[in-house]
Amino acid sequence: MKIFATPCRWHPATLLLAGLILLGSALGPALAEPALEPAPMYAGLLAGSAWSDNEIEDLEGFAHWGMPGYTLDYHDSGLVFGVLAGRRLAIAGLPLRLEIDGMIGDMTARSNQLDPEGLDETVEVEYRWLATARVSIERAMGPVWVFVSTGVALSGIDRSVTDIDSGRDIEPYVDTDDSFSDHTTEVGWVAGAGIETHWSRPWDIRLEGLYMDFGRSTHYVNHSGNNRCGPDGPQRPCRYRIDNELGMVRLGITYRFGH
Repeated sequence: MKIFATPCRWHPATLLLAGLILLGSALGPALAEPALEPAPMYAGLLAGSAWSDNEIEDLEGFAHWGMPGYTLDYHDSGLVFGVLAGRRLAIAGLPLRLEIDGMIGDMTARSNQLDPEGLDETVEVEYRWLATARVSIERAMGPVWVFVSTGVALSGIDRSVTDIDSGRDIEPYVDTDDSFSDHTTEVGWVAGAGIETHWSRPWDIRLEGLYMDFGRSTHYVNHSGNNRCGPDGPQRPCRYRIDNELGMVRLGITYRFGH
């Protein structure tokens, strides 16, 4: 059961975007070069590697008994694939790109160290899909275009903690009272940078890196309140706090329409 979630962190993305715009204004004519010939629309395919960097905090010491605030990092990497579409334009001589993309792939991480002594509680996160909408500033450097971007990220995220109980005469079973599972669509922010060059006349290739932050969410276990939240805690539902971040390096090939 997800009681409360605060997945968005708008301020870093807003500040980064403002900084990029101010940087472009300060550089002035150096950034006023035309953007990649008169072919503003493009679309293509993406492939790369993503790594999820997640943290869970046992705020009251429920799982790791007697250690309120115990934190566990759990992360993993996998291959991702997707599609991209974009448009080049210039505003007041500033060359920009507007891009949207969608990604799917292996973006799951888990750990059974939430209770490092009993090893009976597993935390897991899965990013089922990703999408971003970004604005970029670009600059031509010989045959290469360099761009930096920021914007909004969306993801379908599954988070869970699974507690396995057992006894001398009892087969292991999932204790649903001390477990949780949720499936949500979260909004965060994204920032990145990349390089691009011509491959053949209508085709370009790019290499870029992205960082996405989906913020923190709070979840509850011990739903019935039959156990204490830590050795001296009250008998009530107990809190976990989860932080979800994602990094990605990807290679892309795009087709410029009109060539």
